[in-house]
Amino acid sequence: MIANKIDIEEPVAGKPHTGKVLAVIGPHSDDFSIFAAGTVIKLISEGYTGYFIRVTNDEMDSYDLSMGETVLANERDTQAVASIMGVKKVFDLNYRNHYLDEVPPTEIRNRLIFLFRLLQVDTVLGFDPWGHYEENPDHYAAAQAVEAACWMASGRLDLPEHFEAGLTPHGVTEKYYWARRSQMINKVVDISGVMERKIEALQANKTQIRNMALQLRDNLAKRNLTLPWFSADDSTIIKEYVDLVFRTADQRIGQQYGLDYAEVFHYIGPGEQSSKLTTSSMDQYLAENAIPLKK
Repeated sequence: MIANKIDIEEPVAGKPHTGKVLAVIGPHSDDFSIFAAGTVIKLISEGYTGYFIRVTNDEMDSYDLSMGETVLANERDTQAVASIMGVKKVFDLNYRNHYLDEVPPTEIRNRLIFLFRLLQVDTVLGFDPWGHYEENPDHYAAAQAVEAACWMASGRLDLPEHFEAGLTPHGVTEKYYWARRSQMINKVVDISGVMERKIEALQANKTQIRNMALQLRDNLAKRNLTLPWFSADDSTIIKEYVDLVFRTADQRIGQQYGLDYAEVFHYIGPGEQSSKLTTSSMDQYLAENAIPLKK
């Protein structure tokens, strides 16, 4: 993680974000719950309407199911996670798992532009397109499409056929980017008050969490080792693994910033998009030079 000036986002009372829309874009169903469930739950509780956009069909992610069974199981798990987190709707783009980099980037980007305009998305959460050392092609292919779509969705000459269907240009102005490894972190979100709901969401992603846990069991067995709870039923194994890996990780992050639990992001807010004039310098310029229009 690269050091940077840190803003700690704490819970706020009431519904200050009423009328705003967020979309969480993840290649896989576990991405939502692992990296951003606490932040999404927090923002929805503060008034956001939330959507999931799952980019792949997760066909590769189970322990002992066939490919077809894996697709269905992960689709059902994603719906369960969304319900726990208060998400209004899930959009499944259903590209092949692990092969997203063979899909034309413009195709993914254009589908996202349509959804950003349709849903009037203000805020996105997803993988950091500039996160370092990411080996999963689905992660960086989706991330790059998201970043481009956030910008292009505001263009009046980009995909103008959308406007014939009643849509309007609508750029995304706020981004929470996560990464599995090194990135520039400038936003820490306090999720202490919603951590138990995040744990519930993680446990609902049972197909992929079970796969992670049983792969750990198999790797330990090769070293003639095990953990006592590996002899229990699947629900107990999932619960113990979630606590061991994900609760511990969020607790460790939180403790670095004086919090019980936290999630971290590279945050880009309104007015922070690249421009020849920064927001502060633009404000100063307008204050010094703008004049009233003649009536």
